[in-house]
Amino acid sequence: MAHAFEDAPQEPLAGLGRLLRDARTVQRQIARADDIEPLRCAALQIPALVARWHDAGCTVGPIAALVQGLSTPLFERAWRIVAPAELVANSCLFVMGSEGRGEQILKTDQDNGLVLREGSADTAAAAGACARFSEALRAFGYPECPGGIMVSNPSWRQGVGDFSRTARRWLLMPDAEGLMSLAIFLDARPVCGDAALLERVRDEIFQLAAGSDAMLGRFAAAIEAFSDSSGWWNRWLPNADHGRSAVDIKRAGTFPLVHGVRSLALAFHVRETSTVGRIGAMRAAGGALSPELARDLVDSLHVFMEIKLKAGLAPDERESAASNAVRLDRLATLDRSRLDAALGVVRQFKALLRQRFHLDVLS
Repeated sequence: MAHAFEDAPQEPLAGLGRLLRDARTVQRQIARADDIEPLRCAALQIPALVARWHDAGCTVGPIAALVQGLSTPLFERAWRIVAPAELVANSCLFVMGSEGRGEQILKTDQDNGLVLREGSADTAAAAGACARFSEALRAFGYPECPGGIMVSNPSWRQGVGDFSRTARRWLLMPDAEGLMSLAIFLDARPVCGDAALLERVRDEIFQLAAGSDAMLGRFAAAIEAFSDSSGWWNRWLPNADHGRSAVDIKRAGTFPLVHGVRSLALAFHVRETSTVGRIGAMRAAGGALSPELARDLVDSLHVFMEIKLKAGLAPDERESAASNAVRLDRLATLDRSRLDAALGVVRQFKALLRQRFHLDVLS
């Protein structure tokens, strides 16, 4: 995994060499670990590394890449420790959500799943290994997902055939639960095992989604979740009434941007899982996003990530990393200006999505 830090920033940041050495030290600790406890010790060092990278002036894009360069081998090593070798070889462990997109910097809820090769797994052994994996992640500082989107939940631990049939139901019977599951699964990124198993399930989604404008419209309509409290995505976005003193940065900014890009990626058969990767692929293909809007969307995503990171690192903030409320009176003038501009880009993007998916005529 020495290549994991090749995307480190090239600008002359203070102490960059030492920061990279510290990151590689943690990476070596992960690689050498033969039990959960040394892995836990390595995992608990990551937040401090993030704070030092940020204090040194590193921007959020490279920080996210550096965190992914640590979290991916962390999850892989933990899975190899808790799971029998036969199970590892005949399955694909994957992560979803911001972790799947490579946009997680501060630790948030677990979002992961497991695809099993047909007829190869001992059901009891798989259940035990998955329970141990979820417990290990809790010890590493990743709380359980309130919605149960974890390998310890049998619904997110299925054989490739059953998982494929589940994916078809998400598309063909798109109730609220199915739409939520589809959205998070589209961000799935393999971290250990046979990635081809995961791709077989993803193939079902892209094949069935082709030409289904009505389904794509229902899926994309979640971009209105912030303004419509009855939207299906609100089941995953906790209600927050902060008045004018704060902005829920996820509901107002990150979510409509990320989900809008996710919806376009599904419509244009883009298999990238990161938001920046999806934007780049659609810009290169032409037609979906103009170069100007593509650039503005990437910049806006990074503004949201940076402001959320600053709030999470502030020693006098009560908000945890899981909170999305950003106090406007605690933002520097420049950050407030950048946030306002980024929210303006989101409004422009939502207007494009309404036109592209005919959202105004959906009942």
